Amino acid sequence: MEGVFRAVHPLTQQPLEPGDVDGVIQAMRLQLYRDNVMGALEVVESAARLHPDARYDAEARRIRSWLRHLGDRAAYTAVHERQYRALRWRPGLKLLEKQIRIVLGKKTRKMIARRGDDAEFCELEHEIRAVTGQRILEVGSGEGGVAMALASRYPALTIDAVEVAATNVKIARRLNRFTNLTVHQGLAEEVDRLFRPQSFDVAFSFHMMEHVPDVDEVIGALSRVLRSGGRCCLSVPMLELAVRGPIPEFIPAGGFVGHCRAFSEADVRQRFECHPHFRVVKLPGVWRPGRLPDCFVAREVGSLFVSWATL
Repeated sequence: MEGVFRAVHPLTQQPLEPGDVDGVIQAMRLQLYRDNVMGALEVVESAARLHPDARYDAEARRIRSWLRHLGDRAAYTAVHERQYRALRWRPGLKLLEKQIRIVLGKKTRKMIARRGDDAEFCELEHEIRAVTGQRILEVGSGEGGVAMALASRYPALTIDAVEVAATNVKIARRLNRFTNLTVHQGLAEEVDRLFRPQSFDVAFSFHMMEHVPDVDEVIGALSRVLRSGGRCCLSVPMLELAVRGPIPEFIPAGGFVGHCRAFSEADVRQRFECHPHFRVVKLPGVWRPGRLPDCFVAREVGSLFVSWATL
């Protein structure tokens, strides 16, 4: 709402006033380090509406520059392709070794074993069994590890996996050894153009919703390709931080932010609890020391598994 400003100081947890520019910037930086870039922009822009300040304008311009790719689907696709090509297809001995492991099937076997042991995967299996699922859709499938683990463990399932980055699609197709899995290149928001309405029993995404321009648009597309009574399942990162000192300036690696929003349990309840048979499960993870500056202490880390039934 225009004119509303709500933020607390990360150290004192006291409500902030828009005129406390240093405090507001600290609150903004906390959101940036939580990977909540849109939330950080909202903090600084809402403060600027009530208390114009050049520092707010500068911070808002900087944050908006990191989110520019969200406004154009071609730019969004290109940014993710550049990211994954640099990560997974950079020429050199490591790439040659990876290609050999792919040909020999070693990488496929390792991915299946690793993904099949994940707590998120166990929750997904529970959802598939609950609706006696036969046709499964994954969006944001990356190299296809989760989809391949499903295809290996449940040969009676028919699985379609959709991924935006061409590099990931190429790798996934080379890794895939299963006739019941098909990998497609495309956007999560456009799966209803790839598949007929009510084609699937279960649609899921693991660690993708924090990337997309519009969560509601993705959920709408998934809902249209799910049958009545099917299940929509999401896994999103969970990162809650306590602060014990001044927060340094946030500088994204390579000038790019992959995660544009963060989710808390309250967030997913507010957004999705209206759906029938809603449930959310906290899945604790392991904090990696050195991941963030020393001013932060991890309160909760891991993921949130969220699911509900379609009407």
